[in-house]
Amino acid sequence: MALELGIWDMSLDAADDLEDEQFHILQLSAEYTAAIASGGDEVLIGILQNKPDAAGKAAEIRRVGISKVVCGDTIAVGDEVTSDADGHAVTATEGQRYVGIALEAGVADRTISVLMEFGYLSESS
Repeated sequence: MALELGIWDMSLDAADDLEDEQFHILQLSAEYTAAIASGGDEVLIGILQNKPDAAGKAAEIRRVGISKVVCGDTIAVGDEVTSDADGHAVTATEGQRYVGIALEAGVADRTISVLMEFGYLSESS
């Protein structure tokens, strides 16, 4: 069962209609604007908490705490998670940025919990 603990959320403008993208990973797309992340090489800023239904509406983004996230592939407990091309959580690999640590295992389209922790997976990690 996925759980949440919001400690710090921020609000930026949605770049597009994100109504169907709740619990997806976001990236910075323009000044004060967030869009669905397109991979672990982007500037990942957090996980969408609400459902803004048009560009320019407030996107509430979890930065610190525990968040739900939708999986894009199989994830194991303890994996660092990054984004695939659709903003879904996948296991980070060397050279990618990540947004958190999986607190539970998941498979594609399952919602799991992640402990928010931003970082970069280097060769020595």
